[in-house]
Amino acid sequence: MIKGIEKLTSEQVEHMEKVNELHTKAVGLEYKSGMEIVETWVNEKDIVCVRLKNGDWYHYLKDNTWY
Repeated sequence: MIKGIEKLTSEQVEHMEKVNELHTKAVGLEYKSGMEIVETWVNEKDIVCVRLKNGDWYHYLKDNTWY
């Protein structure tokens, strides 16, 4: 279970899953195992944010990019 997922709309969850899939495809093999989302929230700018299993966190933007 992803902490905080219940606070996201169904559209935000779908977006989060899509961007995470793209993000996971873009990283090297040694990094892929840590790409599982463990926590999510929406910040004050209405951007979906995620914390990954590896401890890193990202903004998942509406144009399907991340930083």
